[in-house]
Amino acid sequence: MRLLVTIAAALLSFNAAAAVYKCKNESGAIEFKDKPCAPGTGGEIAVKGVAPADPPGHDSRGKGGGTTLSGAWCEYAVSMDADGDKDDTMPADWTFNGDSVEYRMKRGGGTIKSRIVRTESGFTVENEMLGGVNREWQIVSQRDGELVVHGPIGGYFHFRRGACR
Repeated sequence: MRLLVTIAAALLSFNAAAAVYKCKNESGAIEFKDKPCAPGTGGEIAVKGVAPADPPGHDSRGKGGGTTLSGAWCEYAVSMDADGDKDDTMPADWTFNGDSVEYRMKRGGGTIKSRIVRTESGFTVENEMLGGVNREWQIVSQRDGELVVHGPIGGYFHFRRGACR
């Protein structure tokens, strides 16, 4: 009961623009914080009346539109330039869930599950097939449920919210 009172007090003390994160500490105990968890230890939780934090790479000057990388995204095309001719012959589903991602090619490919690390302008994927931890996927633009990302394996990747059809 005392834990619930502590959690409620902590949540009420945050202002309406603050995010709340549920994290596991080194001993495995759950902690609620106003700062993001260490990679692999938890993530932001929804709290009624509290707006979610801007995700890494969000551009509040107008490009971002509040898009986050959580949930399902369809990589519907790739191109050599951000606005160049798009190749849509090999779509892939990406599902972002906290600090992990699942990548599945629609035609003839397998599934890759990996840990991701959010960065200031995008993210890295631990799996070497998707760039590895030392090569960043940079968010170039976000608008109207679409996302363009410059990939560490070459080119630009065009996403729209939801699974590929």
